[in-house]
Amino acid sequence: KPKILCLHGKYQSGAILRNKISGARRKLEREYELHFIDGPILLDNEEDSGDDVFAWWNRSEDGKHTLVREAFEYVTEQTKTEQYDAIIGFSQGGTLATSLAVSGVLPSIRVCITAGSPYIPEAFEIATELSKTSNRNGLDIPKLHMAGETDAMVPVDSTSELCEKGGTGQLIVHDQGHLFPTRSARVREILDFLAVALKKDE
Repeated sequence: KPKILCLHGKYQSGAILRNKISGARRKLEREYELHFIDGPILLDNEEDSGDDVFAWWNRSEDGKHTLVREAFEYVTEQTKTEQYDAIIGFSQGGTLATSLAVSGVLPSIRVCITAGSPYIPEAFEIATELSKTSNRNGLDIPKLHMAGETDAMVPVDSTSELCEKGGTGQLIVHDQGHLFPTRSARVREILDFLAVALKKDE
């Protein structure tokens, strides 16, 4: 089965994302092998649920994103023994997934899918810089971005900018909030997009 790397959102973990998207995951796992990893930065769990929660990078009080380059290095190190065909990310993880695809540092990635993910300039600056040494134009990788019209955390405009700056992107706006869609119609769009993108590149 083709392998998909899955990146969670801030204040989540690989296990939390895995559970939250269980409706979509079960359908995806019929055709793909999904691999969930935890981010490098352990956060205080504000919900006090006992679960460890993580981030890929931090945001300083003046709004700057820090430790972004370290996130690229961390994912590259975590995945060096595997070849992934696709990358899926939610929220902050989707921003990282898109910028990783653009950077070309994971050369086996052929398709990128995100949900509820903002455009973050610092991530793209590093992706552009890394793409010059990876010798791969990740802007050509097909990308599907889903945005919720009632998302109070990530405005549709920000995901639209991520779609535009990431290159070769398609934007789907759904009627829900800040989540990874698991309704059957949305999951079918994800499966169709993966099938076309991966087949086209064979």
